Amino acid sequence: MTVRHASLLMLLMSCGFMVVGQLYVTIPLVADIAGRFGITPANAVLSGSAFGFAYAAGFLIFGPLSDRYGRKRVILAGLIATALSTFLVGLAPNFAMLLSARAIQGFAASTFPPAALSLVAEELPPQHRPLGVSLMSFAFLGAAPLAQFFAARWSGGMPTIMFELSPFYLIGAVGLFFAAKSGGNAQAVQTRNAESRLMQLLRNPLVVSGWAAAITVLFGFVVFHAGAQALGGGAGIDLQTMRLVGLPPLLLAFAAAPMTRRFGPTLTARLGLIIAALALVVAAVGGAVALTVASVVLSGGVALAVPGLIATVAGRATNVNRGLALAIYSFCLFLGASFAPPATQSLVSFGLLPLWLLPAGLLLAAAIGITVTNRRSQNATQH
Repeated sequence: MTVRHASLLMLLMSCGFMVVGQLYVTIPLVADIAGRFGITPANAVLSGSAFGFAYAAGFLIFGPLSDRYGRKRVILAGLIATALSTFLVGLAPNFAMLLSARAIQGFAASTFPPAALSLVAEELPPQHRPLGVSLMSFAFLGAAPLAQFFAARWSGGMPTIMFELSPFYLIGAVGLFFAAKSGGNAQAVQTRNAESRLMQLLRNPLVVSGWAAAITVLFGFVVFHAGAQALGGGAGIDLQTMRLVGLPPLLLAFAAAPMTRRFGPTLTARLGLIIAALALVVAAVGGAVALTVASVVLSGGVALAVPGLIATVAGRATNVNRGLALAIYSFCLFLGASFAPPATQSLVSFGLLPLWLLPAGLLLAAAIGITVTNRRSQNATQH
């Protein structure tokens, strides 16, 4: 791997931490937001969902735009817009303005993941692409515990966090301006019709099942963390410890690269989905120890599932429709994350078993779906 490729990956990872971290930063700030604006915690969690829904929806726009205009242009414009909108969030004088600013911020931030993943797939040599995907997956996933950990320790609440983060998006844009190549595949894609590209993807059952599975991954992940936050001290949980122990297992994202090369992306994805489901079953046992163990196991499962699903979807796409394929994948992934906070508030009222076992069941169903469509695809290829 060249110095330029290594620099590019480091910059993309750093920006990935900061961009995706915005989805999780409000989880430990629910009480602060509720107190600051005089609202209930059930309403305060909407500050995360407002970002998340706009973030997910934006993928459907900016993924195809990166196919048309090039990854670098979309990433740079998005980071600048994210910097400005992040500052705007810090200025919000009331809750309605906060929700609006968070939605704008989420929409701006959505430029990054699909374009960054496509950039990795297209700029890195083939032998280094699985490693690149794993590095980006680690950045996206590591943002969850790290954003929560630092937000909980940051003094001054949400405004201070947003004001201090805003300049770093601009610094990332400057770095990527020099590290990323210009142009890309934009010219080749301009002649293709977006509808025909979508139909090509929809005709591939494995791609569709990968999209469906993506919804369950971060849904389960965020339900776990938001559920633990909602239970809080009443369950004897040290939230900061639980967040930190969940970080090292995310390094399994690096094991996903050799696993994908040796066993294929679908097996990696299925294994991760099953491990994540088992983690939530462990959480259903109840108690601080069970939740701490579940945090470790869940992080490990998600660390395998996400790069496995990315490689499954990207591997079935072409340069012409890869941006669209990964945009829809990212939309599904973060759609699940966006539904998780309000779903958690509802599930907590029904007890611990529904809170943990519902997402566990969805993860197992996703693993079964990947298995069935993969076998059908293999049989169709053989015939």
